Amino acid sequence: MKTRIEIKKLLLGLVLVFCSSIANAGEYQYWDDLDEKSKSEIIKSIDVDKNIMKLYLHEMKISHNDTLEAIIDTLCSSTEGNKKMLHFYVLNEIVSTADEVVAYILGEYCIKYVNENTDYALEYFSKHQDVANKYAEIIADELHRTLCDTNLSQHEQILLNSAKSECAKEYLPVFFKEVKRVLSKYAKIPAFDCFNE
Repeated sequence: MKTRIEIKKLLLGLVLVFCSSIANAGEYQYWDDLDEKSKSEIIKSIDVDKNIMKLYLHEMKISHNDTLEAIIDTLCSSTEGNKKMLHFYVLNEIVSTADEVVAYILGEYCIKYVNENTDYALEYFSKHQDVANKYAEIIADELHRTLCDTNLSQHEQILLNSAKSECAKEYLPVFFKEVKRVLSKYAKIPAFDCFNE
């Protein structure tokens, strides 16, 4: 009986992915784009980490604790389809509401996510400037702490080379302009002049 339920969940998930890929051929789909019924059906059809589910349902607040890095690591791990949509949505919620301590931890994960999902992230950012600005701020803080001796243009070129979609390629300079704007704040502090160009 349990196997039948699992097969039905798998088939439902595949049908939803297939239908969404036909409806949005050439375009990424995001959790925000789905109606509540679709979200509910997807959640029933995929295996979601219990802490991620609690965050999604707002039953748990994100804070610096033992589970924080494990949750963020899971959200940034390679997934596809419906699980990727849900993970990115929850990651965006964390990024948007992060305090300074959580933002400090998020830095390397945000860089990793954008590096590994360049098109997916940048296309979303192009439509959600508020979220893009929060990522830019967190990424700039991380770059400031870790890449003082590295040319920021090289990092930008790496992302440009990994961007495949026209939307991502067009939005990348806008995104990096915001990263550079945040970094320029550090340049005004005498000890942090490594980003002056």
